[in-house]
Amino acid sequence: MVTLWGLTLTFMAAAHTFHSLLFARFWLGAFEASIAPSFVAITQMFWRRREQPLRMSYWYAMNGFTGVFGSLATWWLAQLPFGLKPYQTIFVAFGIITVCFSTVLFSYMPDSPAEAKFLDKHDKLIAIERLRMNQTGVMSRQWRWDHFWETMRDLKTWLWFSLIFSISVPSGGVGSFGPLLIKSFGFDSFQAILFNAPFGVVQFISTVGGSYVATKYHKKGPVIAFLALFPIVGCMIMLSTPHTPDGRNTLLGGYYMISVFPGIIPLIYSWSSSNTAGDTKGKCNSSVLFIGQSLGNIIGPLLYKPSEAPEYHRGLYWNLLLYIAIVGLVVVTTMYLTYLNRDHSRRRVMAGKDAVIVDYSLYSPEEADSLRRSKVTEGQHIENARDATVGDHAFDDMTDLVNDEFVFVF
Repeated sequence: MVTLWGLTLTFMAAAHTFHSLLFARFWLGAFEASIAPSFVAITQMFWRRREQPLRMSYWYAMNGFTGVFGSLATWWLAQLPFGLKPYQTIFVAFGIITVCFSTVLFSYMPDSPAEAKFLDKHDKLIAIERLRMNQTGVMSRQWRWDHFWETMRDLKTWLWFSLIFSISVPSGGVGSFGPLLIKSFGFDSFQAILFNAPFGVVQFISTVGGSYVATKYHKKGPVIAFLALFPIVGCMIMLSTPHTPDGRNTLLGGYYMISVFPGIIPLIYSWSSSNTAGDTKGKCNSSVLFIGQSLGNIIGPLLYKPSEAPEYHRGLYWNLLLYIAIVGLVVVTTMYLTYLNRDHSRRRVMAGKDAVIVDYSLYSPEEADSLRRSKVTEGQHIENARDATVGDHAFDDMTDLVNDEFVFVF
């Protein structure tokens, strides 16, 4: 898909009509659609649940990085004297770079730890074993309809869908109309481009910073709700501040507060993948999420109309409501995950297992050792990946709802 995307972008330089550009843009979107779900699957396949939020934030934070430096790169490419129009030079350059990099992915990107060329046999065993407590299974290359139907019936699926849709509608709107919003504050076109650059910086910081806090404190839901407070306040500022020369700095501050929202998106990805087990179910779950994201990105720009400038009240009101909805959805999702953990605990007791399982994969080695010592001091029995009764089904391609040893995380 990466190769096809790069080739399409390269040959897009030959398009000279709107219809040919639209045709090429359609295929760019089609080939790109599988990239982000693949990132999620790879992250889930190689890292423990504690490690996943930060790893996902790293690749998603590149959107902020390119927001700052991508404009500089495209401006430089547009100045090169190749006898092409600026947009053609940009398409060809990035298309060729993408095709070249796709050969690296094809040669070195493994489908699973067991197929990693850069690991020897012993390291492969370690890479697989360290994922045992994830209880999410391994790649099976077998489509299972029971996993598919469970995904469709699982309330969690539609909670993740609602979360990603709610954040993608504002993302699609602000992403498309961000510079126009800044221009509506009273800045000229050049100033709008200049003042939009910090948006990428804030996005990078909120994405990596939010995932770091979620990793450190082992909580994703509360961090998502906390990050949503910033765009809520930002929308309120932009809705209540008049578009006058005296108010444009306040409006700009509100806009930068809204730019915290991208940090929520990778946390939703990691929260979903950490609470989904089974190869087919994981893929179906990711597909539902990215359908929700795509729908949100389609609807988002439709909420902003040039005729509503400079206030864009309708778009900002809808964004405000959706940010508030995210906080509510986090509360509902947390309550449901708590219920599922209690249900799994009840099933374990009925099966003769311990009611409480401590998932040490969510903690650093130092934290895990401290927990083990405290449990031993209290005289409590410890369940971990080395116990015969825990982790036996980790690689059996069982779903999270079927495997009673699966621990849901908040």
